Amino acid sequence: MRGVRVLDLTTIVAGPMATQILADQGAEVIKVEAPPVGDRGRYPGASRGGLGTTFLIYNRGKRSILLDLKAPGGLEVMRRLVGWADVVIHNFRPRVMGKLGLDYESLRAAHPDLVYVAMSGFGEEGPMAERPAYDHMLQCYAGFAALQGESSADGAPGLIRNVVVDKLTALTAAQAITAALFARAGGAGGQEVKLSMMGAAIAFLWPDAAVRHHLVGEGGEVKPGMAEFCRLYRFQNGYATFNASDASFAELCRVLNAPAGTHPRLQNSVGRVRNPELMAEVERQWADAAAGLDVDEAIALLESIDVPCAKVISLGDLPEHPQVVANGYLRIAEHPVAGPIREPRPAAAFSGTPAEPAAPAPQLGEHTAQILAELGFDAPAIDRLRTEGALG
Repeated sequence: MRGVRVLDLTTIVAGPMATQILADQGAEVIKVEAPPVGDRGRYPGASRGGLGTTFLIYNRGKRSILLDLKAPGGLEVMRRLVGWADVVIHNFRPRVMGKLGLDYESLRAAHPDLVYVAMSGFGEEGPMAERPAYDHMLQCYAGFAALQGESSADGAPGLIRNVVVDKLTALTAAQAITAALFARAGGAGGQEVKLSMMGAAIAFLWPDAAVRHHLVGEGGEVKPGMAEFCRLYRFQNGYATFNASDASFAELCRVLNAPAGTHPRLQNSVGRVRNPELMAEVERQWADAAAGLDVDEAIALLESIDVPCAKVISLGDLPEHPQVVANGYLRIAEHPVAGPIREPRPAAAFSGTPAEPAAPAPQLGEHTAQILAELGFDAPAIDRLRTEGALG
């Protein structure tokens, strides 16, 4: 992504994480923030020196300019920034950018090579297009909450305690931007990419979670989906999960005292999928056995018979896990104000274009004067913009 210029007008998580991925891969990212407080994602979570650490992670490697788009001078600066950029990405509600004259149709004639990404909560059409969107709401609308209820004892829906929809939307956006830039390099020119959190969430969840709703019309066979075999077992002093292959199923049933596993219809994976009632009894017997075992001793036993398994690890223990340490999945980054912060390294490691340590996330408006000078504004022009209120 070196040489790619990204103009980031997004806030909170989905957009900032998408552009953080691009920044990690070498893109130059300018973050446009509105006065007086900037991105509201700056403030939740752990903080030091008045800076929220979640913001610092999602905005590393970027520069910040403080700009009021409602002021005439703010739009003047924005139009120059658009001319600087290869990619413009925003997550305003539909039609906001059009009112400012900054929608794709208004910009495409002057900038035919521009990749323009419009992120929304629910999509640009339909009765919910103008509604505000938050992660937990999208979990309810896209099926995540209902899916958790299908595996709970009382059938009550539940939320994933993570902004999972924001983050999967970010991953989708980063991939879409890369694809649009690749198409542009092949001669396709610029284009608009429309992406909603609801659409990204449904595309992510549906293939394996909604198998009971795939087939339209009569006929066909519906077997349990992959997610239906995922469960945690409670041990004496912790929780773990495990899964057996055809080669290890019989031995697993033996060591966990599950005689129901000897049923002839359960001796291969196809049979276990097609006989969920029989498997339910096996799983009950596994759970009974697990309740009487030390979790670490059980993990060692299961590994000895080649059963894939995992103990539940707390977030506090994760940094010291030997697999995390061996691969450097977490690192300590120094921020000039917030100090040392433990953060994830870029997930993808490139052999030819390795990601350099990213510059620290910016303070609010930290690079305003620098960016304006690069855009050709001299000192009197910058003073004029400040007087007009365009710079907060």
